[in-house]
Amino acid sequence: MKQMSLFDEPTAVLPVTYYPEFLSKQEADELYQHCQELQWQQNQIRMLGKTMPVPRLECIYGDEGCDYLYSKSVLLKPLPWTGTLAKLRDSITAATGYSFRIVIGNQYRTGTDSIGWHADKESSMGIAPAMPSATSRTNASISLGSVRKFQIKPIGGKPTDFWLEHGSLLVMHPGCQATHLHQVPKTNKVVGTRINLTFRPHVGGKR
Repeated sequence: MKQMSLFDEPTAVLPVTYYPEFLSKQEADELYQHCQELQWQQNQIRMLGKTMPVPRLECIYGDEGCDYLYSKSVLLKPLPWTGTLAKLRDSITAATGYSFRIVIGNQYRTGTDSIGWHADKESSMGIAPAMPSATSRTNASISLGSVRKFQIKPIGGKPTDFWLEHGSLLVMHPGCQATHLHQVPKTNKVVGTRINLTFRPHVGGKR
């Protein structure tokens, strides 16, 4: 499988790995169509004392009871896995060695939809050991549709710009969330819809 490290710095202990052709074009196209049938919603988030719409659509699927709370204000309750998403989960686990119990979908409809600088360090994702395990704080993200700029940077460092292609897989290994931030910034360019499916571990719920 073709892969590449996102980072050039030799001191990166736990790198992010990018698989530009994880899915074939036909597989990616079929998955994109499946995603049109998912139950998307625009949630409300509380920031700086104000409640406002999340600037993208979201959905969540996964194991029963694996609720996901972020920013102390947005609670996502997973719907049961679809057959397609479960099959994709198993394919990613086979390729990476990491286990996942939920998948969070983000739909960026236009260039104004975005997500700011953040790290995925919610306690429900578990610990971040050096070796893969079911509770590694590891993300595996599939990108579908239009290409959008993705940025990642060491905390206090400079960002690296990257473009995640249709059918690609980006894996953030254990430890990355403690040392790096990432975002999908807004753009003034005319862009089509991008869908991101982020598979994550979870330490709660029913097994």
